[in-house]
Amino acid sequence: MAPVSVSSTRVEESTIHSKHEIQIPRSSIEKFEIYRRLVPLVSEQNIIHVNAAFMPPSNLIVRDAIDQFCNQGLHHQSPKAKWKSDVEELRGLVAKYLKTKPSSLAFTRDTTEAMGSFMNSLNFRPGDNVVILDCEHPNQAYGWLSLRKAGLEVRQVPTMQDGNVAANAATFAPYVDERTCAIGLSSIMFHNGQWNDIADVVAAFKPQGIHILADLTQQVGFTDLDIHELGVSAAAFSLHKGFNTPTGLAVMYVSDEFLMAVDPVPPIVGYGSISTPSEDFQVPSGPISFHPTAQRYEHANMCLIGAVAAKAFLQLHLDVMNPGNIQGHLYRLGDLLRSGCERLGVDILGPVDQQHHAPHLYTLKLYNPEWCEFFKANNVVVSTFRWGVRVSFGFYNNETDVKRFLNIIKRGFEEGILED
Repeated sequence: MAPVSVSSTRVEESTIHSKHEIQIPRSSIEKFEIYRRLVPLVSEQNIIHVNAAFMPPSNLIVRDAIDQFCNQGLHHQSPKAKWKSDVEELRGLVAKYLKTKPSSLAFTRDTTEAMGSFMNSLNFRPGDNVVILDCEHPNQAYGWLSLRKAGLEVRQVPTMQDGNVAANAATFAPYVDERTCAIGLSSIMFHNGQWNDIADVVAAFKPQGIHILADLTQQVGFTDLDIHELGVSAAAFSLHKGFNTPTGLAVMYVSDEFLMAVDPVPPIVGYGSISTPSEDFQVPSGPISFHPTAQRYEHANMCLIGAVAAKAFLQLHLDVMNPGNIQGHLYRLGDLLRSGCERLGVDILGPVDQQHHAPHLYTLKLYNPEWCEFFKANNVVVSTFRWGVRVSFGFYNNETDVKRFLNIIKRGFEEGILED
C-alpha cells in the first residue's frame, strides 16, 4: 500500500512517520492506540474528550495539511489551480467512502445549506406535506418549517423521549397520505444515538413518489456506509465531525433519479451551477443550462482550506484506519461504557441493540445541573442537554478514557451529586 503523504506527517499501514517513527502493532486495539497519538489534546494532556458528536479535537494530519495550504498561499504565485485539483480528489475520496460516483456529490458550506438546497428544489404544491420526527435536528426541522409560507404542511411524528425504538416505515405510515411529497430523517439522532432504518422508509414510500432526505452528519465517519443501500433522493452531512475537518465544508448527495425526474433549479444559482461556463465569463441571454449532475448545487468558490484538510484526513480514514475498523472500535468503547453505567445504576437513552444504536453516541440519564461543572473541573469534555449528558467517542478515544470517565461519575455520586 502506498503511503499517505501530508506535509511532514506520513501514515501508512505499518508506520506513522512524523518527528518520530512509530511502529504500529498488528492488533486493532493497539493500532488505535497509535492513531491516538495524532491527537495531542488527548495524547499529551490530561483531557478526556468524549464530545466527537459536537466537534472532535483536531489532529496532526489536518494541521500539517493546513500548514501546507498556508505555505502554498505564501510562496506560490497562483496556488488556486492546485487547490481545485485537491477538491476533485476529495470528491473522489468521499465517493469511495459512500460507494457512489463523484458526480453525485456537491460541496456546500454546511449541512443546513445542503438540506435547504434540496428542500427548495422540490416542486411541491400548496397543501402538500412533509413528515419528520418531533425530535429531528433543528437544522432540518426549521428548514422544512420555513416553507410553510409557501403552503407546505409540516407533520411532526410524536416520539418517546427515550427513543427506545428506532424509526422505520411503520413510524411514518400513519402520517403519510397522497399529498406527502417528502420525508426528512436523520440516520442517527443527535440527542440519543438511535439509528433509524432509512432503507426501510425508502422501500415503503419511494414507490409512492415520496422523496426521502437524510441527514447523515452523525453517521458519516463513525460507521461504514453504502449510500445506494439507503436509496435516498438526497443526503447531507458536514465533514467536521466524523471526518475531523475544520468547519465550513459539507457534502450534498443527490441521486440521479431525482435529478432526472425533477431537473431541479438550485435555490442559489451562480457560475458553479452552469454546465458549460464561458471562459471569458460572458453571460448569454438564453436559457440557463445547469450542470447535469449534483454539482449544479455547487458554488464556484468554496472552503478550499477545508477541502485540503479533508482530503488529507480521508486518505488516513480510508486507506489506513478503515471505516469498518473504526465502527468496531467505537462499539467496543460503547459496550465498555454501557457495562460500566449499568454497574453505577446510570441508564442510557435509546435502543440497546447495536443494529439500532450508533457506535459512538450515548446519552446518559444524568440530569443534575451540578454534573456540568463537575465534569469541567475534572477535565472531561461532554455535551449536556435536556436529555442528559451526551458522551460521544472518536477514533482517538481508548478504554482508559472510558474507565476514567466512569470513575469520575462514581466520584460524583460519592461527593453528593444526586439524581431524583
